[in-house]
Amino acid sequence: MDQFLVVIRGAPASGKTTIAKLMRSFEKKVVWLKVDNYKDFFSGEASLTEQKYVDECALATLEYLLRNGFSVVMEKIFFDPFVIPLAVDVAQKMGVKSKVFQIKCPLGILQDRDRIRPGVKEGCREPLGDEVIRRIYEQLENTYFPGAIELNTEKVSPEECVRKIEEELLK
Repeated sequence: MDQFLVVIRGAPASGKTTIAKLMRSFEKKVVWLKVDNYKDFFSGEASLTEQKYVDECALATLEYLLRNGFSVVMEKIFFDPFVIPLAVDVAQKMGVKSKVFQIKCPLGILQDRDRIRPGVKEGCREPLGDEVIRRIYEQLENTYFPGAIELNTEKVSPEECVRKIEEELLK
């Protein structure tokens, strides 16, 4: 498969990270760009103002990775999706195919998943909570990214989502 950029947008506990981890492969030069990893550069819980800088750091990294021949799976909630067209533009200017995916999953399932996610039962993290999940879910529903391809993680497994992404990249 030729070099690509896959952008995955979705609520917490929707499966973004699981899908991205399944796709990454150093041997195939496919890397996972977890945008939220840049939050710690600025603070523990980056505000909406700080998120702009988080996203811009990720864009600079994206450009570096694409320039060095890597395919990139970029994932984040993307509460404010302003950075998505910028990422797609970076890829297009380099002649790299890009596709944007938005995960759909019912609110109740996301809230249930949040309570049992890895780290919660081991005591390493607290659930985000029903209200936080609801607020993010509603924001994503109200700002559905135009042209995004839907991945329904209620109905299909992460492995099936990866297959769908790979099929879309071949079109």
